Amino acid sequence: MSRDTYERDEVLALSLLSALSGESIFLLGLPGVGKSMVARRLKLAFLDARVFEYLMSRFSTPDEIFGPVSISRLKDNDSYERITSGYLPESEIAFLDEIWKAGPAIQNALLTVLNERIYLNGNQEMWLPLRCVIAASNELPAKDEGLEALWDRFLLRYIVEPISGKENFIKLLSAGSEQPATPCADVFSVTDCRQILSESCNINIPDRTMEAIWAMRERLDAMMHRRDAVSGRPDPENVKFYISDRRWKKAIGVLRVSARLNDRDEVDLSDALLLSHMLWNDDTTIPAIRDIICEQVALVLFKEVVKNQENPRRHVKSSSKSAGNNGLYSHDGEHYAVQCEGTPMYIRIGDYKRIISSPREIFFASEDNQGVLRLLDMGQYTLCAGKTGHLCINSFDYPLKTIGESEMDRGAMDDMAMHMERLTKELNSLIDDNLFVRDSEVAKTMQRVMMDFRKRLEEA
Repeated sequence: MSRDTYERDEVLALSLLSALSGESIFLLGLPGVGKSMVARRLKLAFLDARVFEYLMSRFSTPDEIFGPVSISRLKDNDSYERITSGYLPESEIAFLDEIWKAGPAIQNALLTVLNERIYLNGNQEMWLPLRCVIAASNELPAKDEGLEALWDRFLLRYIVEPISGKENFIKLLSAGSEQPATPCADVFSVTDCRQILSESCNINIPDRTMEAIWAMRERLDAMMHRRDAVSGRPDPENVKFYISDRRWKKAIGVLRVSARLNDRDEVDLSDALLLSHMLWNDDTTIPAIRDIICEQVALVLFKEVVKNQENPRRHVKSSSKSAGNNGLYSHDGEHYAVQCEGTPMYIRIGDYKRIISSPREIFFASEDNQGVLRLLDMGQYTLCAGKTGHLCINSFDYPLKTIGESEMDRGAMDDMAMHMERLTKELNSLIDDNLFVRDSEVAKTMQRVMMDFRKRLEEA
């Protein structure tokens, strides 16, 4: 879909996600940034998909969108029905440009089309084959003109910016005339789409992901009910943070489809970042909402770290009587910490006891990715027992870290920082693997927020 396009991977991926979720997407952008191209490229992903495109104006009539009235049926059967062949009711992908310029008759008919995929043709309800409606405009709907209901029907929203990179801009100018895009080698059939939706219903939402989503809702509700600092009255501008229950419910459906298309059986925190395209009503709120989403994801991970450190005393281990009142520090009950500069290093408690109990030399391999010394039967270096609480590695003395009452909190904080670093790496890996999130602005924000949390822990 993205062949021979520049800086359009994310919007194409989101349009595909919306189509496979059975939802609609709104594209905001200046003329000439490729909004209509998205609809034409989306067609390539589906088998024999029928596309309907129309540029709205204030003079557009329902006949131009839903088809002309059948004169013969009106004359013979006294039935007011439209000939829908070739128009929106029989298309699978529809692109409606300048959507807000449509008249009330078109907008009212679109409400059920977008939400229920139903069109009332005469006295007959038509169940539409629509997979996705892509609407576009260079402006948001005007306030106080009754467009709120139609605006709410577009679950995904995306701002299409002009090409920003110099290299991509030069490639665009250097390319020849635009060639018609060729169909994808593998396409989705109607059966495939139904199967994806059916299987997505069984996708699990784990507790920590749901906790993050609930925290996002609480933050948005708090912002919506903020009061003016001077008058103490609610600020009417805060209504732009309102998210309907219907919107939350539909958003969860998209997250489930995202997990399914990423070959997972549960929604993870990387999927939750997609909410940044579904929770804004005004483009001025996008940075704030993006920050809220990322901060709540980070807070859920931070709470997980804190919960793991509720009782730092359990990390105190006494290796022998000679250790006195202070035991050897173990961050997890399985490893002792080695006192060294730089990256934390650990040795298995069982391996340390082998060294203490045996006078012979023991060989070991260098530390693994987690900084854990692993003893082997043979290796490159020699490790032998020194005095209690010490390791002698290549004739250099490494004491093991001891921890006392005054050091317990600091040891717990060190462990929390390490745990947070591990969770950060795991989250970054999930983001990089997610087809709909990687290399996006929300991914960059998430990485910045996680770095900030780690920095705070290190400072603490």
